Amino acid sequence: MLKKVIILLLLLLLVGVLFTPVIAEKTETILTDVLGREITVKTPVDSIVIQGSGGGGPFFTLLALGGTEVLNKIVAMDSTLEDNRNDVWQTYVNAIPELEKIQKTGSHTADLNLETVISLNPDVVIVPKNDYNGAVELYNKFEEAGIPVVVMDYHEETLENHKKSIELAGQLIGEEEKAADLYNFYKNQMEIVTSRLENYSGEKPRVYVECANSGADELGNSYGNYMWGALIKKCNGDNIGEGAVETYGIMNEEAILKKDPEVIIFTGSYWPKNPDSFRLGFLADEETAKGTLKPFLSREGWDTMSAMKNNRVYGINHGMSREIFDFAAFQFIAKSLYPDLFADIDPEANLKKFYDIYMPVKLTGKWMIDAGQINE
Repeated sequence: MLKKVIILLLLLLLVGVLFTPVIAEKTETILTDVLGREITVKTPVDSIVIQGSGGGGPFFTLLALGGTEVLNKIVAMDSTLEDNRNDVWQTYVNAIPELEKIQKTGSHTADLNLETVISLNPDVVIVPKNDYNGAVELYNKFEEAGIPVVVMDYHEETLENHKKSIELAGQLIGEEEKAADLYNFYKNQMEIVTSRLENYSGEKPRVYVECANSGADELGNSYGNYMWGALIKKCNGDNIGEGAVETYGIMNEEAILKKDPEVIIFTGSYWPKNPDSFRLGFLADEETAKGTLKPFLSREGWDTMSAMKNNRVYGINHGMSREIFDFAAFQFIAKSLYPDLFADIDPEANLKKFYDIYMPVKLTGKWMIDAGQINE
């Protein structure tokens, strides 16, 4: 009898061992972020606070690498995705309702609450370089409280920083192999442009880019060698904003007319508070894009510019720069500058391919437009 009891206990013990959930062992990992700072983090992390969700931050990278399950790790995030990319927010919340339950830390680093983040005791805070540089003292306080801060960067539009940022996200959540795959996809998409431009020795077209968020009656931000300006430079364009604004800012209209851009690119999105803005994205269709771009083509005095005379005006979704899918923006700009060289490239189809492979949301809406389509 005693022997049978012992055997039964051993069997129960064996079953318990076999069916005990496997908990990933954490490793003390030393990471080097885009600023060259060495940060010690116990990986894979279980709790993350993210900043810059509306542009240039870790949100889309983490989703591409970890799928919807990664949202279980995000304990708090800023509200800029909801505030500034409202069509994206609505689409993602409809597909992933639990996204709406994540605690908000404020609209921007400027109102990020130190006490709130410390009370959450996250394993890591991930922040874009531009946000970090604007509030270094605040992020130092997180580190003094024992919370590691990892800095990433997409704003400067360098392949090196994109690679590092994707790798950092992969290391933090234990998806290094998928991060390598994601970077290779991104790199291959970028090389579609760079491989064709490396032997180009012709003249660079003069380009003006403007964020069309305030309506045609008011000039929006243009960009220096930063974000859209950096992409134009990488596409072998002569960005008239470089030297006129440092990172981003409104150019003098007289200076724009004097520079006589040969190509004009307006960026649009969904800004609910600005009904006269140019609209592109999940909630835009062909008709909406054409209708909201048209007033920008009729600005007083702009009909004298080469871009207007030659019908070389284009529109692209504003949120497509400084992200892991900005390769599609890179391709679109290159095609706008050199239509013959890139006639066979379909940037919007390549963006959809990225979404099909990596994102848990289906790509819908209108993301890019050629002003020539307006009169078709």
